[in-house]
Amino acid sequence: MRSKTDDRITAAAQGPDPTPRRDQAASRAAAPARETPARYSTLGRVMPELALISLFMNVLSLALPLVLLQVYDRILPNAALSTLGLLVLGIGVALILESLLKLGRSTLTGWVGARFEYLTGVAALRRLLDASLKDYERTGSGVHLERLSALNTVKDFYAGQALLSLLDLPFVVLYLSIIWLLGGWLVLVPLGLLTAFAIGALIQGHRLRQAIGERMDYDDRRVNFIIEILKGTHTLKSMAMEAQMMRRYERLQETCGRGNQAVTLASSTALGLGAFFNQATMIATVGTGSAIVVAQDMTVGGLAACTLLSGRSLQPIQRALGVWTRFQTIQLARQRLLEIFRTPPECAPGLPEPTDVRGALALEGAAFAFTEDGPDILRDLTLQVAPGECVGISGGNGSGKTTLLAMMSGTLKPTRGTVTLDGVSLHAFDQRKLKRHIAYLPQQGELFRGTILDNITMFDPTRAEDAIAQAEALGLGPIIAAMPLGYDTPIGDGAGETLPRGIRQRIAVARALLSRPRVVLFDEANTAVDGRGDAALRAGLEALKGDRTMILVSHRPSLLNLADRVFDLDDGTLTPRGQPRAATPTPAATRPPAPPHTAGQAGSPLQPRDDEAPRDARPRSGFGRRGTAP
Repeated sequence: MRSKTDDRITAAAQGPDPTPRRDQAASRAAAPARETPARYSTLGRVMPELALISLFMNVLSLALPLVLLQVYDRILPNAALSTLGLLVLGIGVALILESLLKLGRSTLTGWVGARFEYLTGVAALRRLLDASLKDYERTGSGVHLERLSALNTVKDFYAGQALLSLLDLPFVVLYLSIIWLLGGWLVLVPLGLLTAFAIGALIQGHRLRQAIGERMDYDDRRVNFIIEILKGTHTLKSMAMEAQMMRRYERLQETCGRGNQAVTLASSTALGLGAFFNQATMIATVGTGSAIVVAQDMTVGGLAACTLLSGRSLQPIQRALGVWTRFQTIQLARQRLLEIFRTPPECAPGLPEPTDVRGALALEGAAFAFTEDGPDILRDLTLQVAPGECVGISGGNGSGKTTLLAMMSGTLKPTRGTVTLDGVSLHAFDQRKLKRHIAYLPQQGELFRGTILDNITMFDPTRAEDAIAQAEALGLGPIIAAMPLGYDTPIGDGAGETLPRGIRQRIAVARALLSRPRVVLFDEANTAVDGRGDAALRAGLEALKGDRTMILVSHRPSLLNLADRVFDLDDGTLTPRGQPRAATPTPAATRPPAPPHTAGQAGSPLQPRDDEAPRDARPRSGFGRRGTAP
């Protein structure tokens, strides 16, 4: 089981970026820090059209009350059937026009919503992918998933649903004005009830927001737990932990159920409040208006028109307060989505890409601690690695080997000191472009859903020939050829994945070496590989020796024998083992510069080491504090 410290350097998405358009993605890596979802809404472009449509719709809605007024006051007393036919025809045309306008308005808002969802969804995921590992891992995967899911809730708000309700609100004054013209002080009845309804809806909306906030917190915990269960299914079953996990999940589900109950109750109360005031307004208007008709201060037609207008006047307010009630959910969802856009990019915009990389790697007084007040995991490390040199590093569990390679790859920034490539600090370069020149080979490489060839080529079909050649160099050719679909064999995930772990690991290594990186960081990447595969990996590394700078972290003598120098990492410091071997390459000053190579290595984020757990209670080296299994 992994320690908490292991999880701090777990890769956000191990393996290379599965999009071939790396340069385009890199150019967007430093998106504006003030970027918000509102930037991707095109509602302003269609605002005039929506306002004009709303105007005509509300004017046409007056047709029915005015027709009733004429029918009761003039047509029925005078038996004017010909006039009645014209009125019916006119009201029919008005209803058709109103329906067409509603359809047009829905089409506009639907287009705005779909475009907003696409642009914002792409931008949100880009911000997550461009975030530094440290910022990404401050929250669990379930929280990131919930934040991305909040887009569906926010979409309607930025698509104009709230705006439509606001556009209809001014016409409440028009409806009440007509009631006042027809019934005089009768207008006070719907006006008073509308005011009471608005106050009640505001109070209930505040309660609903509290209930929704609590439910979201409960859902975050539940989703995080489910993700942990799905990731550790094999371990869970091998240790017969199903019953214990079920008890934990039952408690989480119970709190979620209570939260859902509170939200449902608050929502139902708000809906019931609207239905009550809708009927109460109609009844109160009819009752009060009847008394006015009996007093002969208003006609029957006027009463019928006022009754319809009172109901119409309540509808925009109901919709607006319904939006206000939903706005509690929208506001919380919007805050969650904004957390993604507040995530700073891993590197500042405009940083250069390393050019003419020779591979001289150096640590100059480098130290690292996970927190400002925490102990140093690595301290005062000084190491000069010449271009083409092979350095072996060995150390016990928790000695900090993976953390050291994380600094050498630029994934972790040293607390003190510097790590340089060809004399320039790693963090003076664009980190995405830097990873093209530094390949990290983790203990357990992660593959993505797709085919074997997709994973080796990093989903770039133009590199298929090079990918096949690299796979052949690592001895994967005969193995893949024996599969029915060859390089088109699909790779899945979960318990149903049949591809052996050792083969998956060799595929990940082939992917990392595909772009001919100048620096290779080998973090016991042969742990899950069988004897034949280990020999193939060793042969591949031996072929790179002298041409690529290599840092080999391993306990196996067969690999350490490849190294020109071997160091032991203990208590956060590097100690040379013996004397430099005779095969030490020519110093960097006299070595001819290596030719430039094509960029393309996306770099695999670091996978935590299973054996990286501190050996005693004292925070020593490696990952520092004692960790407990998640």
